[in-house]
Amino acid sequence: MTNFRNLTTITFFIMALLMWGCTNSTSPSVPESATTQPDDAVTATDEGGNDAASVDNEAEATDESAAEKESVGDISTAADKPVRILVENEVRTLDPYLMVNTHPEGSIASHIWDTLTVLNANLQVEPHLAESWRIVNNVTWEVKLRPGIKFHNGEPVDSRAVAFSVERSMNLPNTTETFAADVALDTVNIIDDYTIEFVTREPIVNFPYHLAFLEILPPTYYAETDPVQLGSAPIGSGPYQLAENTWRSGNAVTLLAFDDYWQGRPVTPQITFETVASSNERLRQLQSGEAQLITDLPPMRPEQWGAQGSRLEAIESSQKMFIGIRAEEGSPLDDNRVRQALNHAVDVDHITDLLLEGYGEKYGSWVYALADEAPDAWGYDPDLARQLLTEAGFADGFTTTLRTPSGFYYRDVDIATEIARQLQEVGVHVEVSKETNSSIYMRELLQDNTAPLFLLGLNSFGDPMEDAMSLVPGYPYNPIHWQSTEYTNLISSAETNFNESSRLRLLQQAQSIAYEQAPIIGLWKMYDFYGVDNTLDWTPRPDGLVNLYKPAENSEDVE
Repeated sequence: MTNFRNLTTITFFIMALLMWGCTNSTSPSVPESATTQPDDAVTATDEGGNDAASVDNEAEATDESAAEKESVGDISTAADKPVRILVENEVRTLDPYLMVNTHPEGSIASHIWDTLTVLNANLQVEPHLAESWRIVNNVTWEVKLRPGIKFHNGEPVDSRAVAFSVERSMNLPNTTETFAADVALDTVNIIDDYTIEFVTREPIVNFPYHLAFLEILPPTYYAETDPVQLGSAPIGSGPYQLAENTWRSGNAVTLLAFDDYWQGRPVTPQITFETVASSNERLRQLQSGEAQLITDLPPMRPEQWGAQGSRLEAIESSQKMFIGIRAEEGSPLDDNRVRQALNHAVDVDHITDLLLEGYGEKYGSWVYALADEAPDAWGYDPDLARQLLTEAGFADGFTTTLRTPSGFYYRDVDIATEIARQLQEVGVHVEVSKETNSSIYMRELLQDNTAPLFLLGLNSFGDPMEDAMSLVPGYPYNPIHWQSTEYTNLISSAETNFNESSRLRLLQQAQSIAYEQAPIIGLWKMYDFYGVDNTLDWTPRPDGLVNLYKPAENSEDVE
């Protein structure tokens, strides 16, 4: 998967805008002040003609999905059958360094290409093409590659391929792959065929984490092939390869198992990713057996899932919804008491019950990996909110604007409208400003030209250092404008601390400061919802990546 991370690059906001989806709907319990966003409401039925799950984007799943899974009986893997995956968003390119979203593009990439390290299902770093790495000094990392691995076209996966991939990721026009920038790369030195050295301009304590976001490419093929063709005829070393010689944008992406894959021949012979914009149509095709996995479903309760032969999978994701607060000097939002008041004024539980079928857990932790050590989420207390506003000199409130995308997240406009209504109750008058064009909304954020308050969904890929750094003033594409010398100093100390336990203590201290200073209005952790055929042995991941690779029992790893 290319670096669809949320912090240091343009993909920070592309990811945030695209992560949970373009799912519009009508829901029965919308406040009068909210604006609904209708979708094609088709009610699916089971084989007996009874109503099954109605996916008019008002449904949802809960923690009970595990029990629901148990109730469908034994789940076996259809080892010799193709799998068809239906997704909501279109695939725009098959060049890994031009992709912009985790799913479906990143999911496809994870089948075609390998990376030096990978993030497991718990978002922890594991060796992959790299069998080991070591710190030579504070700015030098030596990486050892597994020998004997081949690309789909027979080229060797070696140090030359790694060096070429880094260079291409830096020089490709319009690249979205920023590995070199993320690790402050200075030079790459080839030591031998399977040993490569990375020299950075400053200490990068989480360097192995960054290796999980750079796909390794066959150098001869990518150097000698027309760049336009590379977006439709990819070659990697992953468990699957493109079924056709070329792919056209807008078409389904069909992948065939690579029998010589170094971790073992894939058990599933063929995987197809196909875009079907309507969630109702995706559900219909799952019920009819035309699809085995459907993604990007709206919130749905297990009891609403009546589709025969399939199950509902729900997972609390690593994504967080929040309201960014632009703490401009001299504005009411520059006062910490005002920002705390806004947090106390928003009733998160009411919003999730009203608009999200109860799904979405409040959070006190900005850093995903430190959730267990985080303070409790801000409590709803409008009286305390009014008191804090009075202490800050705004007893009569003030007027501001909340910018929201329209149709990018499930019921995003309704969410923004309800938040504005709640803030009005403590005296803060909020005008909701909607933007239907994703490119414009993204550009505003990238150009640091958005409203004082803005709605955003942010994904974490598990690294605490990366999560914490996103709040540092001046960090690329951070439009919050919150300033804290104490926070910045703690992050700077953590950046150069190679002792993990000591580094985590620094990040915990920083997180406590961020909590008290309230640079955002924390909302909830998102849930992802999937429909899965009962013959498919698959479990969702918190980062939204959909990868079906499993080795066949009679296959052998490359030695």
